[in-house]
Amino acid sequence: MVWIVIAAVILLAASRWIEQAHRRFPFARVLGGGWVLLALGIVVGPQVTGIMPAQRIEQLQPILLILLTWIGIIVGLQCRAVLIRAIPTALWRWMSFDFALSILLSIVAGGVIARIMQPDSPTAAHILLSGTIAAIAIGWNPETRSLGIRNDVASKRLSILVQGGAGGLAIAAIAMASLALQCAYEDSSGTIVFAPWGGMLALAMEIGAVVVVALGAHEILRDTREDDARTSLIVIGALCLLSGVAVSFGGSALLTGMLFGATIAMSSRRLRGLEHLIVAAEPMVASGCFFFAGVTLALPATITTLSGAVMLGTIALVLALARWVIKPLIMTMALASIRSTIALDSPAGRAPIRQAPLTIVILLAFAIQDSSGIADQLLAFAVLIALLSVALACVPPRSARSTR
Repeated sequence: MVWIVIAAVILLAASRWIEQAHRRFPFARVLGGGWVLLALGIVVGPQVTGIMPAQRIEQLQPILLILLTWIGIIVGLQCRAVLIRAIPTALWRWMSFDFALSILLSIVAGGVIARIMQPDSPTAAHILLSGTIAAIAIGWNPETRSLGIRNDVASKRLSILVQGGAGGLAIAAIAMASLALQCAYEDSSGTIVFAPWGGMLALAMEIGAVVVVALGAHEILRDTREDDARTSLIVIGALCLLSGVAVSFGGSALLTGMLFGATIAMSSRRLRGLEHLIVAAEPMVASGCFFFAGVTLALPATITTLSGAVMLGTIALVLALARWVIKPLIMTMALASIRSTIALDSPAGRAPIRQAPLTIVILLAFAIQDSSGIADQLLAFAVLIALLSVALACVPPRSARSTR
């Protein structure tokens, strides 16, 4: 009965009604389907009721890997040559600025958080933590309708740039997190080891295996009718193969899925049947990822006293405020050359303040491979920062007010 109720909630949260409410009503920005399911995951997880214990989570890892691979394919399908060629110079500059500053600031944040969460952690753990936080900081939420898009052309142009930049930086975030997981990993004794050369070799082999799977699937799908049920079977087989590749090389299912999607997208012939099947299931797959993220989420171990809770809450607030100040500033600097053609003071200009939903999925992929508990605790940080960034997005930052 419990599983039937959970399945019903997931179906409702992934429905079009919830999606429309999320776009139309401001309160639904926080109460959207993903957040409802994340809260449900916390309730049924081992931290609260224990309906889904830790042993059951381990048994469900194959399903998690398939969900993560599916999300990766959705991100990779954006790598169509026609879309890449259409990216304007100003947007390339915006994405580059965001990527570079996110990495620099994450190195500082990673060091501070590591000292608080695990004071005796080795340098390799700091590197892994910094790389993961960089993946969290990169990019923003691409959804702009709930912010209220103005009808003028300049506002719509900015909204398009926001959505395009979010898609491009999602690729960078997955790549950054995957690189960190490959080069810094936990050995059999529980020690985190930094091995860049071995990690890069494993990554190269993983990429090669994914390309082989992608080319094989493309050859089969090329002769398949768009409405043929075989497309579904081929996709399921490819998802299982890609998940197996990720496990074999100690990599990320998000990365293998993204590489598969990119290889398919860059081919000369578009496979519309495959693209429709993958994208149509996005709400359901994303909802499932948010649910399992709630199940695996754990409060940081340092929250044993009121002072510890206040300290970690302060860190989350500082990081959210950093987004509120820095993200619009990056946007203003990067788009200065086309300022006359876009409306930087439009509501869409506040979208970069909000944390990307993909962050939760990236940390879920990290939690599957991590047994030290760092990823589970980072999930709690990411959820708190995401909620704070949603609230701060309702307040125009100083850089946006100065453009009026």
